[in-house]
Amino acid sequence: MPKRPFISLLSFVAIAAVALSAAIPASAQGGGVALRSVVIDAGHGGNDPGAISTDGKLQEKSVVLDIALTLGNLIKASYPDVNVIYTRDRDVFIPLNTRADIANKNHADLFISLHCNSVPKNKTAPSGCETYVMGMSKSESNMEVSRRENSVILLEDDYSTTYQGYDPDNPESFIFFNLMQNAYFEQSLLMAELCQKHLSKGPISTNRGIKQGALLVLWRTTMPSVLVELGFITNKSDRSTLATKEKRTQLASRVFAAFEEFKEQYDNTVAEVPSEPLETTTVKVTPTVKEETAVKEEPVVEKAEPVVDNPNSFYAIQIFAVSRNIASGSSDFKGLKEIEKFKSGNIFKYTTGHFKSEQDAQAALSSVRGKFKDAFVVKVDDGKVEKVR
Repeated sequence: MPKRPFISLLSFVAIAAVALSAAIPASAQGGGVALRSVVIDAGHGGNDPGAISTDGKLQEKSVVLDIALTLGNLIKASYPDVNVIYTRDRDVFIPLNTRADIANKNHADLFISLHCNSVPKNKTAPSGCETYVMGMSKSESNMEVSRRENSVILLEDDYSTTYQGYDPDNPESFIFFNLMQNAYFEQSLLMAELCQKHLSKGPISTNRGIKQGALLVLWRTTMPSVLVELGFITNKSDRSTLATKEKRTQLASRVFAAFEEFKEQYDNTVAEVPSEPLETTTVKVTPTVKEETAVKEEPVVEKAEPVVDNPNSFYAIQIFAVSRNIASGSSDFKGLKEIEKFKSGNIFKYTTGHFKSEQDAQAALSSVRGKFKDAFVVKVDDGKVEKVR
């Protein structure tokens, strides 16, 4: 079988940059933010049944569609000002890239993709829920989930062109995702944590945790996005739950509770450009900025600048936030010195500089953005990092 064309590294960098610079959700433009639009994606559909129970009587596409519609109705009833959009509201096949396009074109603030898990017949079927965010993982089980969910593209015409040469049957294709930068990783991770928190209350109570996967349906979305595996359709107990209308409603209610808590936190933030996550490849892309270019100074506005007197409080510049610990002196810091690390939940926030006033930090920001274009000023109070409003 001839190899399918595979995208060059430089071409993919350009495509990734375009994907991540797409329209920021409407609610994130201007001053404050509010979650006003959510896209609910019922996985599979039409000629793609998704996972099937061992007795052949229960199909993933029907289970998740019912849960998706129930979840949407719960949101509409409690938040009439929130626009609920479905990638599908009936039994039809929707390509993965179209699902992301629906979310992007509607300037959604959150994308929730619902699925059921499965394992091959010759394997012991585990039980439980797990939630995925976009990212690379060397875990065999995570890779298997990604491969299974991505294999849907084989039903699409000319999928190799649509997905820049990605082939779900070729493990080497997963290098494709090493270049991706998920600008909304931190918010996606928050939603994933909330999904697991509430889903673990039952009716399928085994908490299999938050995982990262190279998932095409999340790759192109330009907003916080999660893929929720609600339970194993190949597990006898989980299958019984997924087959019962009352239990499916309970699962929808658990995801709704996660949505409520996420919306509350989302609405209490201020608009900010997402921080640039860690590059996971040795390929270096040098910004096209000439060193000799003079930096135009902004006019100084005379005002009383807050000055920090507490030795445990200071201003700094956050350069990125990622889910793993990075050793000091790593090349990921692009030569910046005075790097400090602060842990918030499962996220590590990395800052540079140690400034007594906000004015001093803002003055240093432009030079840092030469290496990390989405860097921003933060205030650190006893280890707690907050963006300067």
